[in-house]
Amino acid sequence: MATTTPNPARQFRTRLDELGPLDDMVQAMFNTDRADFGKASPDYAAADYLTDWQARRVAFDKLVPAGARRASSKEVTKTMGQVAKSLRDPLNWLNIRLNRAAKKGGLTAGVEAFGLGKVRSEISTKDMEGLDGALSNLLKLLAAPANQQALAAQGHTAADTKAFADAQQKLSTLNTAQNTDQNATVELTDENIRAGNALWEYIADVLGTGALMYKETNPKKAKTYTVATLLKRMRQEHSGGEAAKA
Repeated sequence: MATTTPNPARQFRTRLDELGPLDDMVQAMFNTDRADFGKASPDYAAADYLTDWQARRVAFDKLVPAGARRASSKEVTKTMGQVAKSLRDPLNWLNIRLNRAAKKGGLTAGVEAFGLGKVRSEISTKDMEGLDGALSNLLKLLAAPANQQALAAQGHTAADTKAFADAQQKLSTLNTAQNTDQNATVELTDENIRAGNALWEYIADVLGTGALMYKETNPKKAKTYTVATLLKRMRQEHSGGEAAKA
């Protein structure tokens, strides 16, 4: 009879995307106070303790935490929006030149057929698949020799057309990467949790020992060996960084 592997129980008490930065802080603290840890137990002074810990971190990083993937997806969405919006001014210039070329009867189709309104609409609604289709239609008409000649007479250049083609390619690449990334997030969730649990063993061990080591001799330092204190500091630093960017 076939057996199934149960979903792993989450042991770490933090968001998955925060586990890597938390581990960085804990490893730094451990290295600073390693002599004290060695006095507490020879296990902490053994080379294989840190080696195994770092190996677990490498395995964790290779999977890319689900939370980090969501953050990455947001950045990709933001970049796609910026690329799409960058087309607005070139569209206005093209619109002017199409209107002038149409008055002279040099175009293979009416201005409306070029679909500038459709391109603008897809930019506003942030429909990247729709925008890709609208740009394909526009580029197909811009490639017609007669249209190239008529627009060139109005100041439109090959570089102007290439800018639209480059934007379409960039948007397509970003959209594909985002979809792939989101799919990978679902597939790797259980594996991420297992890797996170393995890393958490070391984080929890060091924090627990550190808190006990300094509980009586250095209560203030002992408090730094708590998840709550470290997460608070991490989130404040992140919030400050985001505010500085704004």
